[in-house]
Amino acid sequence: MFDTRQNIAVKTLPLTNENDLLARVAEGDEKAFGIIFHHYRRKIYSYAFHVSGDAGQADELVQEVFLKVWLHRDKLPHILRFDNWLFTIARNHVFDMLKNMAKEASFRSQIAGLLDPEINPVEDRMLTRENELRLQQALDRLPPRQKLIFTLSRHQGLKHEEIASQLHISRNTVKTHLVQALKNLRGLLHFPTDGLLPGIVVLLTHFFHR
Repeated sequence: MFDTRQNIAVKTLPLTNENDLLARVAEGDEKAFGIIFHHYRRKIYSYAFHVSGDAGQADELVQEVFLKVWLHRDKLPHILRFDNWLFTIARNHVFDMLKNMAKEASFRSQIAGLLDPEINPVEDRMLTRENELRLQQALDRLPPRQKLIFTLSRHQGLKHEEIASQLHISRNTVKTHLVQALKNLRGLLHFPTDGLLPGIVVLLTHFFHR
């Protein structure tokens, strides 16, 4: 893949033959697209890294920005200042990235107590509708017994002994199911990078490494 991991500030001037290159990109010329990509990638990476402070996020954003350029290449002949248009795309992606990071931090904060095996809280905090949906989707992927015991423990606040009595199982069995449920939920709720990225990597790799 491409080496976009350079966090230095870069001032990038338009290419002398940029209009010709963009016209070729608009017609689907992958070589011309490669030239545009390599010319502007450091500027986009530098901006994304400066805002996010995260090399991985900045690297992903570079890929997403240039995929959007390729997908909307038919617009290129009508753009007066390509560098301004490109930066606007990057800025919008950065804003979206920061919003998603904030939402993810809020979600993890809200459910942290529910996934702590050392405590047994009644769910006395209100989850947002979106976070409640994410938690429920993860719960629905648990084995039925784990889901039931988690719900009795975390949502209804029952103690291990009370759950054991209600389900006619041993306290140790309750504890085993709950520990496994918490482990599975932590894995299910550890969301990876958006699924769009692998597609970007494949597409751009196809462009330059055939």
